[in-house]
Amino acid sequence: MLTPTFLLLSLLAQVFAHVTPYVRTNSQKVGDTKISWSTKCKALAGESATPFKCANFSVPLDYTKPKSTKTLDLTLVRVDATRKPVKGSVLFNPGGPGTSGLNFVLENAQELMTILGGHFNLIGFDPRGINNTLPFQCYKDQYKVTSFGSSNASDVTLGQQFAQAEIQALQCQAATKDIGGLVGTAFVARDMAQIVDALGEDGMLRYWGFSYGTVLGSTFSAMFPEKVDKVVLDGVANVHEYYAGLYNSDFLSLDDVVAGFYSGCFASRDCVLAKQAQNPDDLAQKVDALLENLKYNPIPLYTKASPALITYDTVKTAMWGAMSQPKTWPSWADGLNLLLAGNLTGFYEVLSAFSKPPDQSLEALYGIECGEQSLKVENLTDLAPEIAALAASSVWGGFDFGLSNAIQCVRWKQKAKEIYSGDWTIQTKNPIMFIGNTYDPVTPMVSAKNVSASFQSSVFLQHNGYGHTSLAQPGLCSARAVSAYFNEGVLPASDTICQHDDPLFSGETWQQALAPLSHNGTKASITKKDNEDALLLAALGKVGQSVHSHRK
Repeated sequence: MLTPTFLLLSLLAQVFAHVTPYVRTNSQKVGDTKISWSTKCKALAGESATPFKCANFSVPLDYTKPKSTKTLDLTLVRVDATRKPVKGSVLFNPGGPGTSGLNFVLENAQELMTILGGHFNLIGFDPRGINNTLPFQCYKDQYKVTSFGSSNASDVTLGQQFAQAEIQALQCQAATKDIGGLVGTAFVARDMAQIVDALGEDGMLRYWGFSYGTVLGSTFSAMFPEKVDKVVLDGVANVHEYYAGLYNSDFLSLDDVVAGFYSGCFASRDCVLAKQAQNPDDLAQKVDALLENLKYNPIPLYTKASPALITYDTVKTAMWGAMSQPKTWPSWADGLNLLLAGNLTGFYEVLSAFSKPPDQSLEALYGIECGEQSLKVENLTDLAPEIAALAASSVWGGFDFGLSNAIQCVRWKQKAKEIYSGDWTIQTKNPIMFIGNTYDPVTPMVSAKNVSASFQSSVFLQHNGYGHTSLAQPGLCSARAVSAYFNEGVLPASDTICQHDDPLFSGETWQQALAPLSHNGTKASITKKDNEDALLLAALGKVGQSVHSHRK
């Protein structure tokens, strides 16, 4: 039997194709302004209360055909810096893949300005496959796309998922045959290189990426190390496993996160779920027993508004999603308490808030991610080593959710025209900053350390919080480190550990958690620094709600 290490190296060797050198287009020179910004952005106006500009920017459609004249229009948005001196522009990617970078910037412009100090223009764009940028769409009705929940819902679920993945792969191939190879990460990295060269600045990348956005940022930095100025990668996916199609490290912290949910509940005076057991371990066992019972005895719920079936899959999948956002833990704990108490209608209202139907972003995720991963199998037997490794990585959810993306990708029929094939021992022109949460359910801290080791001179910052990315349970220390890096080029000391400033199960808004109160319940006098800290934490919290996991 092949060892996991040998298998990983073999898969990595298979995945890589030749990398085309970067060539500027349209006689473009660094410092030239090739983007015609406009304030006539009526179609996008509903996304932001902040003034912004927009532009259509043409890039090559297919970078593997340098003689082709076919182009692709990217829709860009720019929110201008609010303070001088203007220190350049920062590009963003909030994760997915499949999430809109354009909407992310417009919806969070004020908060991003607060975090970065107002000295940078904010640039948003939708990568290939997303929204109007070469949309990857398998179905005319976006709600037909299959989202794979728990593979452990029954003893036949995994086989059914494997068969459904084959059908969906064929459907996507038929519907997107002309674009399936054009939406990969390497092409998006080249698009970003075109953008930064056309901004009229220094041709260097300033970038903040989350979750899958760290795969994009790592790939760009590997392909164009000479163009790296300031790059922050937060909630770091293991880029080596990503391209191989292996997910063995994704869930290494999941059991600790689930344990933190229960212990945090018991530590809070306001968590009613704690009344269901004597201690966190007993509570965990009680909820696990409830889930196991639902596997064989799903609960029918009839209401005139929305008849429903409460199942192991729906409840555990919703709980898995909640683990990425600690701010939702009080609500989820309330829901579990209602379910344990037999209040099905009340629980279903909570469950509905955590369960969203699939949409086009999931199709884009499949098109981008599956098209550049090398692991392909013809039958489930071939997946046995992967399944065993995933099950071992997390007792609570490794087998349940470890295959949520892979089950589709191993049957995928299309391949990206370019997949990064270079070295992963890289010296960038300027060092990269990696941030990893101590307790991240889908991008564990070990992944951030692993990828950071590939980039010489990079720095890893540990954020001692729960949830997906440092923004899930934010803290001033990490925020100030990011700001100092972008604004002054100052990196934190190696192995810095930052604490969070948002207690679990606080039940408060960001402003409430920071605003000092007097004994009679009125706001006490607060200093300018206190107010700035409160605004900064509020900004971090709001932006964190827009970050999307690379796991669906």
